[in-house]
Amino acid sequence: MTLPALSLGALLAVVSTFPAMELGGPPAVVAVYVLLTAVALALPSVRIPRWVLPGLVAVVAVGLVVAFAVGPPSWAPGVGSDRADALDVALSRLAGGLYPYTGVTYLQNPITPLPGSLVLAAPFWAITGHAAWQNVGWTLLLLPVLNGGWRLRRTPTLLWVLVALTPEVLREYLVGDDLVTSVVPAVAAAAWVLRSWSPLVLTTGAIALGVATCTRPHLALVVVIVAVAVGVRRGHRRGLLVGSVAAATWAVLIGPFLLGGADRFSPLHVGAKVTGERGLHLGIVVVALVALGLLVGALVWLRPTTDAALGWCAAAVLAAPTVLSAGFWLLVTGSVWQADLTLGAGAVPFAAWALARPRGDDPAAPPARGFPSRRRRRRTVGA
Repeated sequence: MTLPALSLGALLAVVSTFPAMELGGPPAVVAVYVLLTAVALALPSVRIPRWVLPGLVAVVAVGLVVAFAVGPPSWAPGVGSDRADALDVALSRLAGGLYPYTGVTYLQNPITPLPGSLVLAAPFWAITGHAAWQNVGWTLLLLPVLNGGWRLRRTPTLLWVLVALTPEVLREYLVGDDLVTSVVPAVAAAAWVLRSWSPLVLTTGAIALGVATCTRPHLALVVVIVAVAVGVRRGHRRGLLVGSVAAATWAVLIGPFLLGGADRFSPLHVGAKVTGERGLHLGIVVVALVALGLLVGALVWLRPTTDAALGWCAAAVLAAPTVLSAGFWLLVTGSVWQADLTLGAGAVPFAAWALARPRGDDPAAPPARGFPSRRRRRRTVGA
């Protein structure tokens, strides 16, 4: 448990660099790194009475709801983010019968969330008038997702508290950003798929996975990871079923918005951050195919046979934007202070879920454990 706990602590610390730097400079960054890493390492060995857990959850949950209702303080870093406003604008236009992706936010930025984000945020927007309230719902949902049900277990519950109170996660929660919270439905859908035995339930879970991942382009790679994991654990037919149904869900969600021309579909502009050219073009297709090929090759070699293995694979993929941003600015300027280290914050829910999984085999997993290498498999075959 030491290495996984250290990995989660390091991830929480790195993505929290921005708020720590804004509030206290380099000393605060060092303090946050040390504190979060130490707490993550200590959590698996913490012993507290079981009766304390419900009270702790109640205090944290009520505090989160009240803090969100009151709103972020003026000194909170990142106030003014327009990610939640993008959803509000898109849903308002959609409700009025208008094409949602030709609108702009109050910062005059294009609408970049994919249609799955609109589907997930719609109930919260319809009830409260603000899509940012989904942060409350998804943060609370993360608790039973980590616990694998409504029964509170010590380590998953303490992990939820740690994640919810991490500086970057709390900052995003308060200002309406959704890099972390928007991934929680994807974790829940992945857990659903992995626990589904009947074809009907598996298909329904795959549809949920498609909706939950159709929020940002790189979450498509999570679909690949889940499909490969199901194929390894249940057979290639079921893996293909999950992958094809989830991909079809993406097509159903995005297709109608492309009918008027891809130029109006503003989420495609994010490709310019990678290739410098907006829209669907050869460069972004090549990048996507290379990323897909590398991921499939890695999965074939790693063979994720447990929930924890799947969770860490997904976390590694979602943390990649932080690593790439840090690497780019390190090469250009010799430091990482200009890098956007929050880009990989979506890895946090999957990393926490992986760490929360029980030791040993998962209930639905085959006898194989962990990440068997090719060498080990060859020895087994030749034995």
